[in-house]
Amino acid sequence: MSKGRALLEEYVSKLDEACGAGTEFVVTLKYGKRDEALRKVLEKCNIGQGLSGILTKGKYKDKEISIFRTGKMVIRKFEGRKEAENFLEELFR
Repeated sequence: MSKGRALLEEYVSKLDEACGAGTEFVVTLKYGKRDEALRKVLEKCNIGQGLSGILTKGKYKDKEISIFRTGKMVIRKFEGRKEAENFLEELFR
């Protein structure tokens, strides 16, 4: 993660590109900060559908987010890693 990304470093353990296209990313939250991070994300998202408390789908600023109770998220519709990092930094603010 880039320098100056304090919130990313605080909440995100890993940020991986899914499918190599650079438009979808898998976000792994830090275990100790998982509940706090999920609360912040859920407060900001327009919640769509949920699946038995395991998966929640939502949108924030026209970006799709799949939120898993395990502390993983899949974020979609990005132009690249930098845009995804900026989005996450704003989401955790």
